[in-house]
Parts: sequence; C-alpha cells; structure tokens
Amino acid sequence: MPVVKISRAVSVVGNGVLSPRVAAFSSRGPSPAFPGIIKPDIAAPGVGILAAQGNSYVFRSGTSMSCPHVSAIVALLKSLHPDWSPAMIKSAIITSGICNK
Repeated sequence: MPVVKISRAVSVVGNGVLSPRVAAFSSRGPSPAFPGIIKPDIAAPGVGILAAQGNSYVFRSGTSMSCPHVSAIVALLKSLHPDWSPAMIKSAIITSGICNK
C-alpha cells in the first residue's frame, strides 16, 4: 500500500528538477490529419498526482489528473472576468503560459 509523507517544501536546482516535461503518453502534434496544427494548446501537471480513491490516496497519471488544474485556472479567470468568452479564456491561458510550463 502506498504511503505518503508530507514534508516541508525545498528548492531544487539543476538535474533534480522533474518538470516541466511532457509525459510520454501525452498528445503531440502535428497530426497527419492536420499537419499545420501543433497540439496540445494547453499543458498541465498530470503525472504522479496524489488523488483520493475511496478512503485512501493513490498516485495517478493522465488527463483526469491534469483537468482539475486547468479547470481551477478557468474558474479563477471567469471569477475575475465574468464577461469573457470561452475563446478569450483559452487565449489568456495560452498566451500567458499559466498552464504551459
């Protein structure tokens, strides 16, 4: 059974830094169907994320783990700019690098 130990944050410099890296299973572009479009537009943490499962916690990877990160940013942007359209929010995320690191 996995055991989690939460300890004080530390700064890591050099080769010990694990991010930013795009996971090997992540979508990459261009695709044969759309060679002029490079994907993904937005990237978020999705590997080795501590997630609740039943009465415990497990480490999971995938889009189900990265989606909450982007959703939270969208919710924050929408709360600050309730008049923004979905396209405006996407543009803000893409051009600011909030999720692209």
